[in-house]
Amino acid sequence: GRAFSSSVPAAGAKGRVAGWALGGRAFSSSAVSAKERVLILGSGWGGFKIARDLDKAKCEVTLVSPANHFLFTPLLPSTAVGTLEFRCIQEPVRTIPHVRYVQAKARSVDLEHQVVTCRDVFGNEREFDVPYDRLVVAVGNKTSTFGIPGVAEREGKQVFFLKHLFHARQIRNRILELFELADMPGLSAEQRRRLLSFVVVGGGPTSCEFVSELHDFLRSDVARWYPDMTQDVRVTLVEAGPNLLGPFDRVLQKHARTLFDLRGIVVRTSVAVERVVDGATAAGEAELPEAQLSDGSSISFGLMVWSAGLAPVKFVEELQLPVGRGGRLLVDGCCRVHGHEAAGDLFAIGDCAINEAAPLAQLAQVASQQGAYVASVINAGGQPAGEFRYFSLGSMVSLGTGEGGYDGTHVGDPHGKELRLPVLKGFAAWLMWRGGYLAQQVSLANAMLIPLHWFKSALFGRDISRF
Repeated sequence: GRAFSSSVPAAGAKGRVAGWALGGRAFSSSAVSAKERVLILGSGWGGFKIARDLDKAKCEVTLVSPANHFLFTPLLPSTAVGTLEFRCIQEPVRTIPHVRYVQAKARSVDLEHQVVTCRDVFGNEREFDVPYDRLVVAVGNKTSTFGIPGVAEREGKQVFFLKHLFHARQIRNRILELFELADMPGLSAEQRRRLLSFVVVGGGPTSCEFVSELHDFLRSDVARWYPDMTQDVRVTLVEAGPNLLGPFDRVLQKHARTLFDLRGIVVRTSVAVERVVDGATAAGEAELPEAQLSDGSSISFGLMVWSAGLAPVKFVEELQLPVGRGGRLLVDGCCRVHGHEAAGDLFAIGDCAINEAAPLAQLAQVASQQGAYVASVINAGGQPAGEFRYFSLGSMVSLGTGEGGYDGTHVGDPHGKELRLPVLKGFAAWLMWRGGYLAQQVSLANAMLIPLHWFKSALFGRDISRF
């Protein structure tokens, strides 16, 4: 086996160890290995891509992340109502050949000695150090509550984020729980309406896709299994800005709004949630919360999905490295963190990084392309052949079965030459959305499972088991 090496002494009240072996294997130092040690923090779009693309003949690759899988986030809303099953949109990190994976969280970085201190995620607070020659920070970001009172306190109970796989599982269980609670004997119509009030905060693609999936679930499955409750369900979408799908072309913004109006989804634009407070009681619930809005109105709800903003994770906040807009790490045109351009030993990609000379949106395709670029730089010995150039493929959104949108008006380099392709909506765009994301699957297993689950949901309905 190989042995861990670290220049940091083995000490500390919280079980910190240097040279802590995992499963009989560990990290080797460059003194005993001719390969360059590349440490990747994060298993998202950027981290997973760079781990796959690095030349393992030249690099000893270690990936540290609390999530032991890559999550195909565009399909996450589909899992929250059972259109797809959770496991078919994730790919285990260990399926990447010749990559050492450690399930842990990075806590701090010693830039001078090139060591990252990590802590395992199993509750025993054991810390250990991982040395590196080149470090890639691809930790993404977290959902921001903007400090609105009552949101964080109810997160995981009645308020849910939609960013990780466990969030989708929580939402799915909560939806089914609310319908079972609403079917309890002795409830008044008002109590049922409060339980079956669903609020989605944020008008971006994730929120619109979740609302559309929820509508499909209500129309196809709730109508079949809970026929007496359909008239009590209310879905409200709250967006602080003037339009839904803010980054998209105006044609698609109007199309989404028209669809939601026709479906009976209440859309509240130019209004924000100011606080979430306790409201009335209902069966099985001590107190159902109430969202108080900036226009003075309020909405009682059984479930709120919060998808309204992004914030840096704690690790990035505590790095003491230069940050720019939104607390994102400042990088140059080659994805190197400011102050490390000459050494080329510290890169940052994806949502946690920003090049303020050429800022890019926080999108999956940006992170994935940056991962491929940084892998090519490291494979070439750390010498960039040129700066990173992002090529946008356009933006897609699913708006429910048979409805979608594709915005091709800004295909190409947002800081260079762009093409103006057509805007598509309706059935053709929906097929494009499904086909495009199916083609992007990283494993044959998921590429086979996803259409099977689509077929099952369409023919037999979604699974309403709660476990």
